Amino acid sequence: MNKEVHQLEETVNSEPSASPPPQLGELLIAARERWDLSAADLARQLRLGLRQVQALEENRFEDLPGNTFVRGFVRNYARVVQTDPAVFLAAYEQHKPQLQQPSIEHNAEHIAFQRKTPPKWVWYLIALLLLALVTPLLIYLVLHDDDAAPKPFKPASSSTPSKLNTILESAGVVPMTLPPPQAVLQQASSNAASATQATLPIAPEKPLPAVTTTPVSGEANIQLSFDGDAWVEIRDQSGKIVFSQLNRRGDVQVVTGKRPFAVVVGNAGKVRIAYNGKPFDFTPFVNVSVARFKLE
Repeated sequence: MNKEVHQLEETVNSEPSASPPPQLGELLIAARERWDLSAADLARQLRLGLRQVQALEENRFEDLPGNTFVRGFVRNYARVVQTDPAVFLAAYEQHKPQLQQPSIEHNAEHIAFQRKTPPKWVWYLIALLLLALVTPLLIYLVLHDDDAAPKPFKPASSSTPSKLNTILESAGVVPMTLPPPQAVLQQASSNAASATQATLPIAPEKPLPAVTTTPVSGEANIQLSFDGDAWVEIRDQSGKIVFSQLNRRGDVQVVTGKRPFAVVVGNAGKVRIAYNGKPFDFTPFVNVSVARFKLE
């Protein structure tokens, strides 16, 4: 076998005779057939497509990727058939076509980029979110807008003479020493209280009676007393709302209906409840500041 390979190499490297030198495809086929290999066998060992091996053996180099790839195919082919790759490469160089390498074109045209603006619904969504955040704050400020306490009267320092006293002293008039306004007001209040006590008899103090009503048969009443602003909703036996409103400090409400009652109290710490005239402690039902419970 080595003798046949040597003869093949001598045939390619021998001086040119009258007949033209064999082309690459002829040499490849001759080398493959010595090993009783088919083109499909070579394709499997080279991990190439059968069409690529056939194009290589038929000298159809224009169907292959390019000169660099063809040289690589030839070297691998020579390794499989155990032949010096220089023999095949020399035949290829004599008959290789002028294959054009694929060129990459660069488009230098200016590409206009258009700035995308968000759609209108995005702005509407942002406006709704802002409104949802601001509205509870406004409601809180309205409900907790207590009247500002009046500032206490701050009398002028006795050590600093007023402008009126300065003018009177320069004119030779001795100014009168007047009591401060607080003393005048206290004296007036004391005189009025003395006059009232002298003219009206003083009745002994009595506790105010609790607000109670006599419920109809099958009904009950709930008395609500408010020490601060609080919201209450009450549903009767049928699930109908019999009371639902925001109440102010000092309000007293009496609700009558068929029991059991479903009660919801907001700002529960500011509400006192009496059920059928008896105080009812609902603190075990308070969650944060809201209480939910039933009155049987």
